[in-house]
Amino acid sequence: MNTVVIKNEQPKGWKQIGFVATALLFVLFDFFFLEGATEALEPWLPSDCGGCNGESFVPDSYRWFAVSHGALLALMFGGSLIALLRRPFEKPMLLHFYAVGHLLFLASFAATAPKLAIGKAFVFVMFALILSILFAFYHKRAAAIKLAAPTGYSSPLLVLTTIAAIFLIPIAIHAGIQQWSETGEYFGWGEHTAMLFVLLYGSFLTASQRAGSYALGIIVSLTFMYLGVSALAVPDHPGSWGIVGGITSILFGVVYVSVMIYSNRMR
Repeated sequence: MNTVVIKNEQPKGWKQIGFVATALLFVLFDFFFLEGATEALEPWLPSDCGGCNGESFVPDSYRWFAVSHGALLALMFGGSLIALLRRPFEKPMLLHFYAVGHLLFLASFAATAPKLAIGKAFVFVMFALILSILFAFYHKRAAAIKLAAPTGYSSPLLVLTTIAAIFLIPIAIHAGIQQWSETGEYFGWGEHTAMLFVLLYGSFLTASQRAGSYALGIIVSLTFMYLGVSALAVPDHPGSWGIVGGITSILFGVVYVSVMIYSNRMR
């Protein structure tokens, strides 16, 4: 009887192939169509074209917000899908993070730039379609929607997450207020808000030590280090964390990944 149950729980081959193929497609989508990878390089390879109106060019004053876009789309969203390419059905937490991250982005979009969100309602439809396709191929949909209770949290990682939240939540709120008063059509400040909340949520999930937490912890720590290095590259740009914030973010990322590796070895 138990043998039959185990056999029935095995994912069908088409689901495995379908999920990996669509995940890879959406990684490329995040990197290039949504320009996550290209905008991530803005601090070092600026695409400003002297005030032109082309959507593919980032004005010099928005280069820090391109960093937020790159961190969110390329590192966190793209990174979580890359981690799911190998044994995807064993790590439902990563798909959960990917889905909740998109919901946090859309909530920030609607809350901080409602007029812009109405004008670009296709973004909500596009993300809903992406999530629907991924979940359609995912073998353990329920496990990805509602995560199972963890066996135990890492206290050091929870402490680090709390410290990060103390500093980043005020920055996220400030960025949201700035976006609310923004008269332009660029969702820069608001995306910074969304990126920070997604980053903190990823840090909290990593502390739960569920399956996939190691990969997510690497993504979180790399994001902190990337934000720090980028802040050093554009320290005087609007919204940038500056020299002190950049160095602090790099050191935090290093400490975070070190604590995570140590916690995993002690389990």
